[in-house]
Amino acid sequence: MTSMECPKEKELRFKRIRRLKRWMRPLPRRSNIHNYPVLKWFADSAYKRSYLWSFKGSSIRPALFWGVIISLSPLVGIQMIIAFFVAFLSRANLPLMVAIQWISNPFTMGPIYYADYKIGRILLELTGFKTSNNKLLSKSYDWSNFEFKDLLKLLDTFPPMFVGGAVLGVFFGVISVFVYNLLAKLYKSPEVPSNLN
Repeated sequence: MTSMECPKEKELRFKRIRRLKRWMRPLPRRSNIHNYPVLKWFADSAYKRSYLWSFKGSSIRPALFWGVIISLSPLVGIQMIIAFFVAFLSRANLPLMVAIQWISNPFTMGPIYYADYKIGRILLELTGFKTSNNKLLSKSYDWSNFEFKDLLKLLDTFPPMFVGGAVLGVFFGVISVFVYNLLAKLYKSPEVPSNLN
């Protein structure tokens, strides 16, 4: 930003800032972290660490990478807590990392965890570990005989799900950092005047 910034550029910049603030309203911020159930216990330490709230590339990249890995892992119910501690350890942007956890929600959990399971089984079998296909996840399962205790049979799906989730998470985490770097480079590149031919 320079003092010679034209009013149109200044208005565009403030419009982007207002839009970003509107999107971030439900996310934890430095001023309201004490309102969140578990995070309030760590509010003082989080307030003192400015990197948790920074939108510089050095805080955004680890937030994208680790946030995607956590969101694609079968850690439903504890993702936010894990994301909070990983943000501390990796010096990542906390609001972005928490927002990425919304990738896995009640609508997307089924497809994500099923993909984790299938990819995890393939990878485990390629490395020599034999896994059996879970009856509940087969197409021929008779759901009319389903009982609540049958959910315990899903416990054998967790090893393949963690393997598949880790592989998918790293893959999409690397892609998200690559796309961020590309967009940041395009955004920072100076515009070429249109009158040059």
